[in-house]
Amino acid sequence: MFERYTEKARRTIFFGRYEASQFGSPYIESEHLLLGLLREDKALAHTFLPHGGVESIRKGVEGQTAIREKVSTSVDLPLSHECKHILAYAAEEADKLSHKYIGTGHLLLGVLREQDCFGAKLLSERGIALEMARQQIGSNPPEQLGHTPNSKGLPAGYTSHRLLYNKATETLILELRASSAFHLPTRLFSRHKDKEAYEQIGSPAEDVSYESPVTCDSLPVVMFNSTKWAKTGGNWDGVHSFNLNTKELEVCVSPQNLRLSEAHGRLWITELVSLSEDARTLHINIGVEKIVSGGGIVHYYLAKVDLPDQEVTLLSRLLDIHF
Repeated sequence: MFERYTEKARRTIFFGRYEASQFGSPYIESEHLLLGLLREDKALAHTFLPHGGVESIRKGVEGQTAIREKVSTSVDLPLSHECKHILAYAAEEADKLSHKYIGTGHLLLGVLREQDCFGAKLLSERGIALEMARQQIGSNPPEQLGHTPNSKGLPAGYTSHRLLYNKATETLILELRASSAFHLPTRLFSRHKDKEAYEQIGSPAEDVSYESPVTCDSLPVVMFNSTKWAKTGGNWDGVHSFNLNTKELEVCVSPQNLRLSEAHGRLWITELVSLSEDARTLHINIGVEKIVSGGGIVHYYLAKVDLPDQEVTLLSRLLDIHF
Protein backbone atom coordinates (compact mmCIF):
# COMPACT_ATOMS: atom_id res chain seq x y z
CA MET A 1 0.00 0.00 0.00
CA PHE A 2 3.00 2.36 0.39
CA GLU A 3 4.25 1.97 -3.18
CA ARG A 4 2.80 5.36 -4.13
CA TYR A 5 4.20 7.14 -1.05
CA THR A 6 7.12 9.56 -1.26
CA GLU A 7 10.23 9.03 0.84
CA LYS A 8 9.04 11.66 3.33
CA ALA A 9 5.58 10.13 3.57
CA ARG A 10 7.02 6.68 4.28
CA ARG A 11 9.31 8.09 6.94
CA THR A 12 6.28 9.82 8.46
CA ILE A 13 4.65 6.42 8.97
CA PHE A 14 7.93 5.10 10.41
CA PHE A 15 8.17 8.02 12.86
CA GLY A 16 4.48 7.60 13.72
CA ARG A 17 5.22 4.01 14.69
CA TYR A 18 8.15 5.22 16.80
CA GLU A 19 5.96 7.81 18.59
CA ALA A 20 3.32 5.16 19.31
CA SER A 21 5.95 2.85 20.80
CA GLN A 22 7.28 5.64 23.04
CA PHE A 23 3.79 6.31 24.38
CA GLY A 24 3.23 2.59 24.95
CA SER A 25 0.32 2.45 22.51
CA PRO A 26 -0.68 -0.87 20.88
CA TYR A 27 -1.72 1.06 17.74
CA ILE A 28 -0.46 3.95 15.63
CA GLU A 29 -3.10 6.58 16.37
CA SER A 30 -3.77 9.88 14.58
CA GLU A 31 -1.78 11.89 17.13
CA HIS A 32 1.26 9.63 16.64
CA LEU A 33 0.99 10.04 12.89
CA LEU A 34 0.77 13.81 13.32
CA LEU A 35 3.87 13.87 15.54
CA GLY A 36 5.71 11.74 12.97
CA LEU A 37 4.63 14.14 10.23
CA LEU A 38 5.88 17.20 12.09
CA ARG A 39 9.14 15.43 12.94
CA GLU A 40 9.78 14.47 9.31
CA ASP A 41 8.70 17.56 7.37
CA LYS A 42 10.12 20.63 9.10
CA ALA A 43 9.10 22.94 6.24
CA LEU A 44 5.48 21.81 6.46
CA ALA A 45 5.56 22.18 10.24
CA HIS A 46 6.93 25.72 9.97
CA THR A 47 4.26 26.66 7.40
CA PHE A 48 1.31 25.58 9.51
CA LEU A 49 2.70 25.71 13.05
CA PRO A 50 5.20 28.57 13.41
CA HIS A 51 6.41 30.04 16.71
CA GLY A 52 6.42 26.98 18.95
CA GLY A 53 3.36 25.33 17.47
CA VAL A 54 5.06 21.97 17.04
CA GLU A 55 6.06 21.84 20.69
CA SER A 56 2.53 22.77 21.73
CA ILE A 57 1.19 19.83 19.71
CA ARG A 58 3.55 17.46 21.54
CA LYS A 59 2.56 18.87 24.91
CA GLY A 60 -1.08 18.49 23.94
CA VAL A 61 -0.54 14.81 23.14
CA GLU A 62 1.44 14.21 26.34
CA GLY A 63 -1.23 15.94 28.42
CA GLN A 64 -4.00 13.69 27.10
CA THR A 65 -2.12 10.36 26.99
CA ALA A 66 -2.03 7.87 29.85
CA ILE A 67 1.50 6.81 30.84
CA ARG A 68 2.20 3.23 29.73
CA GLU A 69 5.27 1.06 29.46
CA LYS A 70 7.14 1.70 26.21
CA VAL A 71 6.74 -0.83 23.42
CA SER A 72 9.86 -2.19 21.73
CA THR A 73 10.53 -0.43 18.41
CA SER A 74 11.01 -3.88 16.85
CA VAL A 75 7.27 -4.55 17.26
CA ASP A 76 5.33 -3.90 14.05
CA LEU A 77 2.47 -1.83 15.49
CA PRO A 78 -0.71 -1.77 13.39
CA LEU A 79 -2.55 1.34 12.23
CA SER A 80 -5.72 2.27 14.12
CA HIS A 81 -9.01 2.47 12.20
CA GLU A 82 -8.74 6.27 12.27
CA CYS A 83 -5.25 6.13 10.79
CA LYS A 84 -6.44 3.80 8.04
CA HIS A 85 -9.12 6.37 7.21
CA ILE A 86 -6.46 9.09 7.20
CA LEU A 87 -4.31 7.20 4.68
CA ALA A 88 -7.35 6.63 2.47
CA TYR A 89 -8.22 10.33 2.63
CA ALA A 90 -4.60 11.23 1.82
CA ALA A 91 -4.81 9.18 -1.37
CA GLU A 92 -8.07 10.93 -2.29
CA GLU A 93 -6.48 14.34 -1.71
CA ALA A 94 -3.55 13.45 -3.96
CA ASP A 95 -5.98 12.36 -6.66
CA LYS A 96 -8.02 15.57 -6.35
CA LEU A 97 -4.86 17.62 -6.85
CA SER A 98 -3.77 15.38 -9.76
CA HIS A 99 -0.60 14.48 -7.86
CA LYS A 100 0.94 11.18 -8.88
CA TYR A 101 2.47 10.48 -5.46
CA ILE A 102 1.18 10.75 -1.89
CA GLY A 103 3.28 13.14 0.18
CA THR A 104 3.34 14.63 3.67
CA GLY A 105 0.94 17.41 2.69
CA HIS A 106 -1.67 14.87 1.65
CA LEU A 107 -1.23 13.08 4.98
CA LEU A 108 -1.88 16.37 6.80
CA LEU A 109 -5.07 16.82 4.80
CA GLY A 110 -6.01 13.25 5.66
CA VAL A 111 -5.68 14.01 9.37
CA LEU A 112 -7.87 17.10 9.00
CA ARG A 113 -10.54 15.15 7.10
CA GLU A 114 -10.83 12.60 9.93
CA GLN A 115 -12.54 15.38 11.92
CA ASP A 116 -13.23 13.53 15.16
CA CYS A 117 -9.72 12.14 15.65
CA PHE A 118 -7.37 13.57 18.28
CA GLY A 119 -4.86 14.72 15.66
CA ALA A 120 -7.49 16.77 13.80
CA LYS A 121 -8.68 18.38 17.05
CA LEU A 122 -5.12 19.40 17.92
CA LEU A 123 -4.76 21.08 14.52
CA SER A 124 -8.20 22.71 14.69
CA GLU A 125 -7.44 24.18 18.11
CA ARG A 126 -4.47 25.95 16.49
CA GLY A 127 -6.53 27.46 13.72
CA ILE A 128 -5.67 25.02 10.92
CA ALA A 129 -8.72 24.42 8.72
CA LEU A 130 -9.08 21.87 5.94
CA GLU A 131 -9.84 24.26 3.06
CA MET A 132 -7.03 26.63 4.00
CA ALA A 133 -4.56 23.74 4.20
CA ARG A 134 -5.81 22.27 0.92
CA GLN A 135 -5.24 25.57 -0.90
CA GLN A 136 -1.75 25.94 0.59
CA ILE A 137 -0.69 22.40 -0.29
CA GLY A 138 -2.26 22.57 -3.75
CA SER A 139 -0.26 25.69 -4.56
CA ASN A 140 3.09 23.98 -3.87
CA PRO A 141 4.94 21.68 -6.30
CA PRO A 142 4.06 18.03 -5.56
CA GLU A 143 6.57 15.76 -3.85
CA GLN A 144 8.28 13.12 -5.93
CA LEU A 145 8.56 9.44 -4.99
CA GLY A 146 12.25 9.58 -4.19
CA HIS A 147 15.56 9.93 -5.97
CA THR A 148 15.26 9.61 -9.74
CA PRO A 149 17.59 6.95 -11.13
CA ASN A 150 19.94 8.04 -13.90
CA SER A 151 19.13 5.05 -16.13
CA LYS A 152 15.98 5.17 -18.22
CA GLY A 153 13.22 2.70 -17.42
CA LEU A 154 13.98 2.38 -13.70
CA PRO A 155 11.40 3.51 -11.10
CA ALA A 156 12.13 5.93 -8.28
CA GLY A 157 12.13 4.76 -4.67
CA TYR A 158 14.56 1.88 -5.27
CA THR A 159 18.27 1.17 -5.00
CA SER A 160 20.37 -1.37 -6.86
CA HIS A 161 20.87 -4.60 -4.95
CA ARG A 162 22.38 -7.07 -7.42
CA LEU A 163 23.74 -6.86 -10.98
CA LEU A 164 24.17 -9.92 -13.23
CA TYR A 165 25.38 -10.33 -16.80
CA ASN A 166 24.10 -12.88 -19.29
CA LYS A 167 26.87 -13.51 -21.79
CA ALA A 168 24.67 -15.35 -24.31
CA THR A 169 22.57 -12.24 -24.94
CA GLU A 170 25.01 -9.56 -23.69
CA THR A 171 22.30 -8.47 -21.27
CA LEU A 172 22.48 -6.89 -17.82
CA ILE A 173 20.00 -8.09 -15.18
CA LEU A 174 19.40 -5.66 -12.31
CA GLU A 175 17.64 -6.41 -9.03
CA LEU A 176 16.12 -3.34 -7.33
CA ARG A 177 15.01 -3.19 -3.71
CA ALA A 178 13.20 -0.47 -1.77
CA SER A 179 15.34 2.46 -0.64
CA SER A 180 13.16 3.13 2.43
CA ALA A 181 12.16 1.33 5.61
CA PHE A 182 8.76 0.48 4.15
CA HIS A 183 8.00 -2.33 1.85
CA LEU A 184 8.16 -1.92 -1.91
CA PRO A 185 8.17 -5.17 -3.87
CA THR A 186 11.56 -6.22 -5.25
CA ARG A 187 11.73 -5.80 -9.03
CA LEU A 188 13.97 -7.11 -11.82
CA PHE A 189 15.03 -5.22 -14.95
CA SER A 190 17.11 -6.08 -17.99
CA ARG A 191 18.84 -4.18 -20.80
CA HIS A 192 21.25 -5.01 -23.60
CA LYS A 193 24.71 -3.66 -22.86
CA ASP A 194 24.53 -1.24 -25.83
CA LYS A 195 21.08 0.17 -25.04
CA GLU A 196 20.18 2.98 -22.66
CA ALA A 197 16.80 1.95 -21.24
CA TYR A 198 15.97 -0.92 -18.90
CA GLU A 199 12.83 -3.04 -19.30
CA GLN A 200 11.02 -4.65 -16.39
CA ILE A 201 11.03 -8.45 -16.32
CA GLY A 202 7.46 -9.69 -16.19
CA SER A 203 4.41 -7.86 -14.82
CA PRO A 204 4.17 -8.96 -11.18
CA ALA A 205 1.23 -7.89 -9.02
CA GLU A 206 1.81 -5.16 -6.44
CA ASP A 207 2.05 -7.71 -3.61
CA VAL A 208 4.57 -9.96 -5.42
CA SER A 209 8.38 -9.62 -5.38
CA TYR A 210 10.71 -11.01 -8.04
CA GLU A 211 14.09 -11.51 -6.36
CA SER A 212 17.46 -13.31 -6.12
CA PRO A 213 18.05 -13.76 -9.88
CA VAL A 214 20.64 -16.20 -11.30
CA THR A 215 21.80 -16.78 -14.86
CA CYS A 216 24.36 -18.72 -16.88
CA ASP A 217 26.74 -17.82 -19.75
CA SER A 218 25.59 -20.23 -22.42
CA LEU A 219 21.79 -19.80 -22.53
CA PRO A 220 19.52 -16.69 -22.77
CA VAL A 221 17.80 -17.36 -19.48
CA VAL A 222 17.45 -15.78 -16.05
CA MET A 223 15.72 -17.55 -13.14
CA PHE A 224 14.43 -15.89 -9.99
CA ASN A 225 12.40 -16.46 -6.85
CA SER A 226 8.86 -15.15 -6.41
CA THR A 227 7.46 -14.10 -3.02
CA LYS A 228 3.85 -13.07 -2.38
CA TRP A 229 3.50 -10.60 0.49
CA ALA A 230 0.65 -10.28 2.97
CA LYS A 231 0.19 -8.56 6.34
CA THR A 232 1.56 -11.64 8.10
CA GLY A 233 4.73 -11.78 5.97
CA GLY A 234 5.95 -13.31 2.74
CA ASN A 235 5.02 -16.67 1.23
CA TRP A 236 7.18 -18.43 -1.32
CA ASP A 237 5.37 -18.46 -4.65
CA GLY A 238 7.73 -20.48 -6.87
CA VAL A 239 10.74 -20.04 -9.16
CA HIS A 240 10.28 -18.41 -12.57
CA SER A 241 12.33 -18.66 -15.76
CA PHE A 242 12.54 -15.73 -18.19
CA ASN A 243 13.90 -16.01 -21.74
CA LEU A 244 15.86 -12.83 -22.49
CA ASN A 245 15.37 -13.27 -26.26
CA THR A 246 11.70 -14.22 -26.54
CA LYS A 247 10.57 -12.50 -23.28
CA GLU A 248 8.64 -15.65 -22.35
CA LEU A 249 8.02 -16.11 -18.62
CA GLU A 250 7.16 -19.46 -17.06
CA VAL A 251 7.10 -21.20 -13.70
CA CYS A 252 9.91 -23.76 -13.51
CA VAL A 253 9.57 -24.74 -9.82
CA SER A 254 6.22 -24.60 -8.04
CA PRO A 255 5.42 -25.12 -4.33
CA GLN A 256 3.04 -27.93 -5.32
CA ASN A 257 5.59 -29.91 -7.38
CA LEU A 258 8.81 -29.43 -5.38
CA ARG A 259 9.83 -32.84 -4.00
CA LEU A 260 12.14 -34.06 -1.22
CA SER A 261 12.59 -37.77 -0.53
CA GLU A 262 13.14 -37.31 3.21
CA ALA A 263 10.18 -37.00 5.57
CA HIS A 264 9.26 -33.34 5.98
CA GLY A 265 6.50 -30.78 6.41
CA ARG A 266 6.65 -27.55 4.43
CA LEU A 267 9.35 -26.67 1.90
CA TRP A 268 10.17 -23.19 0.66
CA ILE A 269 13.05 -21.72 -1.33
CA THR A 270 14.46 -18.63 0.35
CA GLU A 271 17.13 -17.67 -2.19
CA LEU A 272 18.61 -18.78 -5.51
CA VAL A 273 22.40 -19.28 -5.42
CA SER A 274 23.51 -20.41 -8.90
CA LEU A 275 22.35 -21.98 -12.16
CA SER A 276 24.20 -24.69 -14.10
CA GLU A 277 25.37 -23.98 -17.66
CA ASP A 278 22.71 -26.27 -19.12
CA ALA A 279 20.02 -24.58 -16.97
CA ARG A 280 18.91 -27.96 -15.58
CA THR A 281 20.28 -27.70 -12.03
CA LEU A 282 19.57 -24.89 -9.61
CA HIS A 283 21.48 -24.37 -6.36
CA ILE A 284 19.35 -22.81 -3.65
CA ASN A 285 18.90 -22.01 0.02
CA ILE A 286 15.83 -23.87 1.24
CA GLY A 287 13.77 -24.00 4.42
CA VAL A 288 12.67 -27.49 5.48
CA GLU A 289 10.13 -28.08 8.23
CA LYS A 290 10.94 -31.26 10.15
CA ILE A 291 7.98 -32.85 11.94
CA VAL A 292 8.71 -33.56 15.61
CA SER A 293 6.61 -34.47 18.59
CA GLY A 294 4.31 -31.56 19.39
CA GLY A 295 4.86 -29.63 16.14
CA GLY A 296 7.61 -28.82 13.68
CA ILE A 297 11.11 -27.35 13.60
CA VAL A 298 12.66 -25.52 10.65
CA HIS A 299 16.19 -26.06 9.35
CA TYR A 300 17.85 -24.27 6.43
CA TYR A 301 20.06 -25.97 3.85
CA LEU A 302 22.17 -25.37 0.81
CA ALA A 303 20.54 -27.69 -1.74
CA LYS A 304 20.19 -28.37 -5.44
CA VAL A 305 17.08 -28.85 -7.52
CA ASP A 306 16.96 -30.99 -10.63
CA LEU A 307 14.65 -28.76 -12.67
CA PRO A 308 13.13 -31.38 -15.03
CA ASP A 309 11.68 -33.41 -12.13
CA GLN A 310 11.86 -30.71 -9.36
CA GLU A 311 13.63 -33.14 -7.00
CA VAL A 312 15.57 -31.54 -4.11
CA THR A 313 18.89 -32.89 -2.84
CA LEU A 314 20.10 -31.42 0.47
CA LEU A 315 23.82 -30.62 0.39
CA SER A 316 24.72 -28.87 3.65
CA ARG A 317 22.95 -27.61 6.77
CA LEU A 318 23.16 -23.81 7.14
CA LEU A 319 23.55 -23.37 10.88
CA ASP A 320 24.10 -19.61 10.77
CA ILE A 321 21.09 -18.75 8.59
CA HIS A 322 17.96 -17.44 10.32
CA PHE A 323 14.76 -15.97 8.84
